[in-house]
Amino acid sequence: MTTRMHTERALEDLIEAHLVAHGGWRKGNPVDFDAELALTTPDLFAFIQATQPDTWEKLHRHHQQGLEAALLDRLTGVLDSKGTLDVMRHGFKFYGEALRLAYFRPAHGLNPEILAQYAQNRLVVTRQVKFNPHGDESIDLLLSLNGLPIATVELKNQLTGQNVDDAIKQYKQRDPKLKLFQFKRRALVHFAVGPERVAMATRLQGKDTLFLPFNRGCDGGAGNPPHSSGIRTAYLWEEILQRDSFLDIVARFLKGIIAGIHYFKTEPERSISK
Repeated sequence: MTTRMHTERALEDLIEAHLVAHGGWRKGNPVDFDAELALTTPDLFAFIQATQPDTWEKLHRHHQQGLEAALLDRLTGVLDSKGTLDVMRHGFKFYGEALRLAYFRPAHGLNPEILAQYAQNRLVVTRQVKFNPHGDESIDLLLSLNGLPIATVELKNQLTGQNVDDAIKQYKQRDPKLKLFQFKRRALVHFAVGPERVAMATRLQGKDTLFLPFNRGCDGGAGNPPHSSGIRTAYLWEEILQRDSFLDIVARFLKGIIAGIHYFKTEPERSISK
């Protein structure tokens, strides 16, 4: 058990350190995550105040100390009805005010105001996040944008006798009714990651969950090519999860991530894990 924890924790260390030092991410605190709402509320409020200060001040004058609770009540309702992706793309209305929860780079042009807003996006990687409000279960990594959960990651290391298939099995045992895992309403994608392979699912459905390979391919076949670090899946955090790349993927999620990202080819169909 000690070896297992040590090796998986080492992989967590590596990914977190790279994202924070080189990827444009912030290190999160797991206690900030609200398992009941499946939101990281300090990041949510900090983003709104930083990017929309006049609107926040106007709302605060009206609601005073009750602003945060009222805003969360409205936001969770919109997330449950329209979904995370819609809210990130279009924002939501709150007492007649339009609130944005993310800013994406325009396809054309370099508008200074939009670029300044884009720079305020808070990408946060948080380790060992407890997602069950009535238990101690945790996910290895939670990737969030401005307080909204975008991706979960389960890590496995062959040195422990486990691999990506074990991470997939673990996901299939998760309760999809828990708020973090509710389809479209919170996290958009779930990654099973090991040193050799990556798999992903966009919807957890117990034993019927479909995981697809999320690999670059190797010599015309499945898997990934060797990497200088010795970890074949390092492209995930060194390239895919880099700030601009990740935000671009989120901005065009349905056309990008499900297709396997336009600059990465997926494995042959025969290797898809079910």
